[in-house]
Amino acid sequence: MANARNDPPPISDRAWSPPDLPNYERDLAEQRFKTAPGKGWKAYTDFKTVLRKQNSAAKRVIASQNAFDAVLESYKQGLSTYPEIASAERNLASARSVSHDTQSAIYTAGDALALSTGDLARAVRPLER
Repeated sequence: MANARNDPPPISDRAWSPPDLPNYERDLAEQRFKTAPGKGWKAYTDFKTVLRKQNSAAKRVIASQNAFDAVLESYKQGLSTYPEIASAERNLASARSVSHDTQSAIYTAGDALALSTGDLARAVRPLER
């Protein structure tokens, strides 16, 4: 058997020739023009969705922090156990992780929106310090 890398390329029914190039470029440009508004709208809705997720993630961090503080205070008074503290701490760490992931998604969605609208100056920005 022949190795796949040594097999000749498949022969199509219609051979491509250089005169077809302008038609190909025109068809490609037309297809991009037709799909551009859809891509821009999708990028916009993705960005708005991520912003709503950020609001939820921030509320989750606050609630988890309050729960952890309450369990810790209860433990200090002898009313809770150490496993309850560990569970509350795990929940708080998870909430913070989701919040960080959401922040990253905001940057990604914002860049996708900027690229889809042609605002390359906003998409390619220096790293903030």
